[in-house]
Amino acid sequence: MSEEVYRAEAVEPRWQRIWADERTWEVAQEAPAPGGRAYVVEPPPYPSGDPHLGHLKIYSFGDAMAHYHRLRGRRVVHAMGYDAFGLPAENHAVRTGTDPRVSTDASIEEFRRQFLQWGLSIDPSREFGTHEPEYYRWTQWIFLKMLERGLAYRGEGSVKWCPVDQTVLANEQVLYGCCERCGSPVEIRKLTQWFLRITDYADRLLDGLEEIDWPNKVKNMQRNWIGRSEGAEVVFRCEEPAMDLPIYTTRPDALFGATFFVMAPEHPAVLDLVAGTEREGEVREYVEGVLRERPQERGAPGHKTGVPLGRFAVNPVNGERLPIFVTEYVLMEYGTGAVMGVPAHDQRDYEFALAFDLPVRLVVAPAQGAPEGGWPEGGGPLELPYAGEGVVVNSSSEWEGLPN
Repeated sequence: MSEEVYRAEAVEPRWQRIWADERTWEVAQEAPAPGGRAYVVEPPPYPSGDPHLGHLKIYSFGDAMAHYHRLRGRRVVHAMGYDAFGLPAENHAVRTGTDPRVSTDASIEEFRRQFLQWGLSIDPSREFGTHEPEYYRWTQWIFLKMLERGLAYRGEGSVKWCPVDQTVLANEQVLYGCCERCGSPVEIRKLTQWFLRITDYADRLLDGLEEIDWPNKVKNMQRNWIGRSEGAEVVFRCEEPAMDLPIYTTRPDALFGATFFVMAPEHPAVLDLVAGTEREGEVREYVEGVLRERPQERGAPGHKTGVPLGRFAVNPVNGERLPIFVTEYVLMEYGTGAVMGVPAHDQRDYEFALAFDLPVRLVVAPAQGAPEGGWPEGGGPLELPYAGEGVVVNSSSEWEGLPN
């Protein structure tokens, strides 16, 4: 029995030349599409080195999708882009000491060569790099339009700063509190920067998920990322130094149960609140120590850590002065990065209150008395019932027979 051997080095270059000469994968803008149209694009690679097996895995799957649609009679546009302004490209230029334009162009050329060698059906006429003026002129145009409509604005925010490289770092560039590039400890600094009001589109994004044919798993990931919830913004006031400290809450009826005020280490007002005070050194040390934790370790169940700022926030509903703390279990990504502590009705707040000997005040409970199973042992947190019939909200610190 004879055995034929497939010799890729002999067969594939021939067909790749034919595809290039005949411009097989190019699609004109006005090309007819009797079977419909399909657009296939994979996540653009970072031109920060040579392609590797991870790239082959991603782009071979995308190529299979493109061929599938062609076999279904569709006119397929299979485009390719290069995310040349990404952090990996910047790090590659710094690491090699090469001019970023030179290293980026060389990397892109190597991607092109290997994509051709792999036999990917990419339309070369629809290739772009984000570092090319023909591309970023449009990103600049879009930014100006967003600025005109109030969607882009400048504001102060806390950033992770490498004092050696003198640059802002993304979360991915911080490893256990140190700069991945030089290994020096990272600091928190306040800088004026640009922000985009993406939250203005949260409702449209969520509603639009119902109209697209995506797997439910992917839709749920999008819903969780957007994280829409119905609530209210409540402004607490710090009198010294004078500043407003807004919070977001889904349960404004629990305001009467607040016994302390907590802020994320990255909150831009934390260092302002302690500037020039005896607490400044301890707070700064704590904030920078939290940076050395892995994100998944922050706010884990169990003992809560924090540092008092020596300042107070005035509760707008009763004028009570609440001590302010900075703590790792509050995340800047949620709400405003500041939270009122309601330990009678939240497990994390309750653990923090126990750790710092803070009052626990029950204010929302079933009108008929103790819930099924009795009151939480030791005055622990009672899950908030839904507001409405059968619920009593107590606006004072006195609640006969219940823990305060």
